[in-house]
Amino acid sequence: MSKTTEAATIAARNQEKRLSGRLASSALIAVTLIIAVTAIVLTPNFLTVDNLRAILRNAATVGIVAVAMTPITLSGNFVSLAISQTAMGAMVAFVVLISMGVPQPLAILIVILGTMLVGAAQGLVVAAGLNPIITTLAAGAIIFGTVSQLTGGGIVRIGDNPVSWGGGTLFGVPIEVLVFLVLTLVLTIVMARTVTGRETLLVGANRATAEISGISYARVTVIAFMIFSIGAAIAGILSGAAFGQATANSFSSLTISAVAAILVGGTAIKGGRGSPLRSALGAIIISVISNMMVLNDFSTGGRLAVQGGVVVAIVIILEFLRQKGGVKQ
Repeated sequence: MSKTTEAATIAARNQEKRLSGRLASSALIAVTLIIAVTAIVLTPNFLTVDNLRAILRNAATVGIVAVAMTPITLSGNFVSLAISQTAMGAMVAFVVLISMGVPQPLAILIVILGTMLVGAAQGLVVAAGLNPIITTLAAGAIIFGTVSQLTGGGIVRIGDNPVSWGGGTLFGVPIEVLVFLVLTLVLTIVMARTVTGRETLLVGANRATAEISGISYARVTVIAFMIFSIGAAIAGILSGAAFGQATANSFSSLTISAVAAILVGGTAIKGGRGSPLRSALGAIIISVISNMMVLNDFSTGGRLAVQGGVVVAIVIILEFLRQKGGVKQ
């Protein structure tokens, strides 16, 4: 193949990817609008200020973790199945440190750094060749077992050292929502505009090509897991500050919600395509659906069934549009 022909082929593939991305983004926006209109029509109290604030608060917790986990998925390492346990461990650790009188800034730093070390260890194991699903399942079991043993399975409380900003607002916007927005903006820029982001996408799209190009799969993987750990730690800290207590059973449904947000957002589960911004939008969609069903008195089983059905439908639509755009997994 001549250089001219090869260049033309590459250009054609890039054009197909851009078309596929635009189709998926347009579909995601359309789905969001449809769900929002449906919620407004079927739920009289949906547009109240208190309800919209509740939607954003719920989306923020899931969104922070989903956005932070996106680099793992983009790098081709699927997802972490230790999401709930990682965030729970950070929450418990933060509450315990505050109850011991540790200054808040130091407690936050200790929790984030400690969680990053746990994430880095998982990244190293995955980079060494172990399956990421098995690795994160094992890590989750270790974290849950350790916390349960240390706390006796009971509730730990902040006690006489309340966190004044926990559950608060800034300019009328919940603090966790602001953190969610800032984290989404930062990671979207990192993935799109930095060398680390481009290397992550290339590793996810074609690991062999990336390694031939001199990109370290191990480095990319460890960084991705550390970014996820920061997000999980932040979610745990914010929840610990807001509630003033924690247990080993905190965040029991966070894993499935965060994974659903990433899938609904259109990030390819095999890696190489997607963005933190899409994961953020996926988290908002999940939150709106959940809120709408709660206000319409759906049972827990009904909510899970509908949410699962919607996730499957959206993923199928996005995949169909990708195939129509000429981009295969």
